[in-house]
Parts: sequence; C-alpha cells; structure tokens
Amino acid sequence: MVRYLRWIYAGLFWVISAALVVQFFLAGWGVFAFAGIPPFDPHRALGDLIGIAILLGIPLAFAARVPWRTTGINFGLFVLMFIQATLAFAPQRGIAALHVVNAVLIFGVTLLLTREATTIARSARAPAPTQAPLAADVTRSS
Repeated sequence: MVRYLRWIYAGLFWVISAALVVQFFLAGWGVFAFAGIPPFDPHRALGDLIGIAILLGIPLAFAARVPWRTTGINFGLFVLMFIQATLAFAPQRGIAALHVVNAVLIFGVTLLLTREATTIARSARAPAPTQAPLAADVTRSS
C-alpha cells in the first residue's frame, strides 16, 4: 500500500509541476490581457488550486511514509505558497514585485520535490523473495 501511495505522491508533484508551467503562461496572459476576460482571474484560480494540492501533499507524505526531509520540503513549499498569496496583494510595488521572484523559487523547489518523490517511489520496490541456499553453496562456505 505504501508503494502505491508513494507513486500517488510523486504523481501529484508531477501534476503540480505541469500546473506551474501553465501558471507562468497565465501570468503572461494576465500581463498582456488578451480576449477581454478579466486578466488575472485564471492565474488566481489556478494558484489557489496549486496551493490546495501542495497542502494535500503534506498528509499524503505522512501516509506514503516518505523521509522527513521530503515532508519538510513539502511543508516549506506550502509556506512559500502562503507567502506568494501575500505578495500578490502587497501595497508597495517593490514588495509586490517579489511575487515573481518567489514564483521562480516555488518552481525550483517543486521540481526538486518532484525528483525526490519520484526517486523514492522508484526505490520502493517489493523485496525479493528469500530463497534457501543451495546445497552446493552450503558446502563451499564451510
């Protein structure tokens, strides 16, 4: 069961990584305000969904029994997302501009976490069945 949960955890972060690429696209879309839709509404909506997915990753990390370091990175990523939401509405332009810098940091940490989660999932193979030693192996070791 833990093996499957580890693959689900890795899959979640692959989806989050892809969503972040779309999020950067939507930020550009908002800056250039195409097609008459409110410019940043899709960006905000996807950002909320990404934050929820990262938050859901924390209990999933416990269920998948990933190492504490990985769970800590997941928690730190959620903190970065909280800061991201705060920066979006900062009253000073200089502070609000850090929203973009923090987004790059979030993307980098997400890629790190995706790689770690995938490595953990791949290494969680079922143990090989144990076999009794052959008679020839017993006589050689004596």
